[in-house]
Amino acid sequence: MHTIFDYLAQELQNEYESEYDLTLKKNYSTPKIYSANGDLSKRWYVYFSYRNLNSI
Repeated sequence: MHTIFDYLAQELQNEYESEYDLTLKKNYSTPKIYSANGDLSKRWYVYFSYRNLNSI
């Protein structure tokens, strides 16, 4: 018979394993624009990230 502790231990193990499984992660992020609250005298930025799959 399983106890609540067995269940929690299994859930924590599954969460840990999936956290470091890179196949579950996206290859890129959605671009986000920093617009300096619409102030055209300041710099605007586009933020994004991507994974280089050739280096894995």
